[in-house]
Amino acid sequence: MSESISSSTPLLAVTDLVRHYAMPREKLFGPPPTVKALNGVSFKVEAGKSVGIVGESGSGKSTIARLVMALDTPTSGTVSLEGRDLHALSKAELRTARRDFQMVFQDPYGSLDPRQTVARIVAEPLEALAETSRAVQRERAAEALAAVGLRTTDMDKYPHEFSGGQRQRIAIARALITRPKLIVADEPVSALDVSVQAQVLNLMQDLQQQFGISYLLISHDLAVVNHLCDDVCVVWQGKIVEQGPPGELFRHAQHPYTRTLLDAVPHTPTGGALLAA
Repeated sequence: MSESISSSTPLLAVTDLVRHYAMPREKLFGPPPTVKALNGVSFKVEAGKSVGIVGESGSGKSTIARLVMALDTPTSGTVSLEGRDLHALSKAELRTARRDFQMVFQDPYGSLDPRQTVARIVAEPLEALAETSRAVQRERAAEALAAVGLRTTDMDKYPHEFSGGQRQRIAIARALITRPKLIVADEPVSALDVSVQAQVLNLMQDLQQQFGISYLLISHDLAVVNHLCDDVCVVWQGKIVEQGPPGELFRHAQHPYTRTLLDAVPHTPTGGALLAA
């Protein structure tokens, strides 16, 4: 961290984030319709902590993930990592900054190139930075795979030789290899069996304790965010309608949308089953 960054500066600060999309014209001379995906979203992620973004499909949560990763450009608002507005950086500055924030995608099958070995897949972020030799990249890939519970003998295999849970471990290793401060995880366990979900979530917790990583977890599953997150933002129609620690928020939900999400999950009247998940 730069010496100029205040100790009070959060790792990630999302401020008044707005994203509107212009759709194809419905009439030749009429204005193009606009989809308001996000409307003034603000939250913070402190170093070493995890924040969950919860909502149904179409709520805007995946748009938040793309904007935080600088894979899309906001209509207005800022996304700052350690005080630096990511969307104000040049391409070269953003490429360098990406070592500090990486992403784990939902699909452990589609997110890994089937034509590449595990070693090449995991080392891909280092190769993009073009700052290390192939030998160093392979050494770092072996370290990352060991950190997620895979063997160095797995390095020369291909994705089709692994189960879904193992593939997601490979994806996590790829995110780890630059030693990032923030990992954005977009539905990281939703495509996995329930028993495997718990294993991957426990792995993410262990890695957080070991490396001090912060997570921005995008999910529709309240039990998942309760398991991993220190704070939860409930997103509805492009806005955060409720926010707080998961235990308190899920027990004392105030907004009707939050209560609707809770009603959709099997749990006891006190929230016991959900909180124990």
